[in-house]
Amino acid sequence: MPEKLMTLRELSEYLDISEDRLTGLVVEKVIPAYKIGGELLRFRKEQIDAMRQEIEARSNDPAKQKTLNSEKRPLKKISDGSDNGVMDHIRDFFYFNDFYIIAAAIAGVLLAVIFMG
Repeated sequence: MPEKLMTLRELSEYLDISEDRLTGLVVEKVIPAYKIGGELLRFRKEQIDAMRQEIEARSNDPAKQKTLNSEKRPLKKISDGSDNGVMDHIRDFFYFNDFYIIAAAIAGVLLAVIFMG
C-alpha cells in the first residue's frame, strides 16, 4: 500500500502554524515538499518529524532563518515545479490516472471480444 502524504491543511494543523507560513517555509526550501500534478503540495510525515525542531524554530524566529539552514544537515530538494522533467510529468499522469487507463483498456478488450466473437 502506498504511503499517505499529508496535505497542506493537515500539516498546518499538525505543526500548529498557519497555512500561509507553511507555504512560506516551502518556498524558502526549509520543508521538503512534493508537488503532485504541478499544483498540490504534499508532505511526508517522517521527513517532517525529523525536521520538526528546525521548522518550529524558523516559524517562531525569522532572524534565525539564514543560519539554521547552514548549521543542519543538507535539506532534500524541493520540487517547485520549475525543474520538473518530462518523466516527472508522465509519472504523475500515470499515478493519478491509472484507474482511467486500466478501465479504458478493459473496455477496449471487451469491445474487441464482443465485435470479433
